[in-house]
Amino acid sequence: MASEAGHVARILYKEIVEGDRRKADAESNDSASGGGARDFRFPYESVLPAVELIFPEKILRRDKVAHQGAFFWRDPGSTKVVSRTAEFMSPTRSRPTEGWISQVPKFSCFDTDRIPRGGVGNRVLLLLIQLHDQSVWPHFAEESTLRVKGAWDPSVAQELLSCLDARRAANRAVIGYIDFTKSRRFCNGK
Repeated sequence: MASEAGHVARILYKEIVEGDRRKADAESNDSASGGGARDFRFPYESVLPAVELIFPEKILRRDKVAHQGAFFWRDPGSTKVVSRTAEFMSPTRSRPTEGWISQVPKFSCFDTDRIPRGGVGNRVLLLLIQLHDQSVWPHFAEESTLRVKGAWDPSVAQELLSCLDARRAANRAVIGYIDFTKSRRFCNGK
């Protein structure tokens, strides 16, 4: 990742917790009454400046705004680039402060066998990395690799580690963004 850092415009990131793994596997239902959420959730207003750039098209979907963009990735063992339209949904009446990336299980880049296991002292972050050519590449980063000098561009590692190390409630996942083009950032820690 260190060699790509000069091409990075912005990164929207979220800590992957066990519930997110279940969402990626389409196994997030806790009761027989429904299918369970299959999305990655973010505090909408806080990340909106990055969302509007990463998902630049706005469409109306069921009386609410959906931000559309595309994700790009390579499946394991392939050099072929895969691309798929992605949507970031705006809040609903039942969840007035949350936006989310919808239909997570439909993206092979989010398959749980691609998500590092992490563990205590080694959290895992989903990074939506937007390059200067506007393409968005989902990637997973382990906290342990971010702490290895030279494994990541220092400016990227420093920003992510600063948010990982920030104080927050024990049950609150790390969420934030870095916009290198506008020198803007958000971290949900204190």
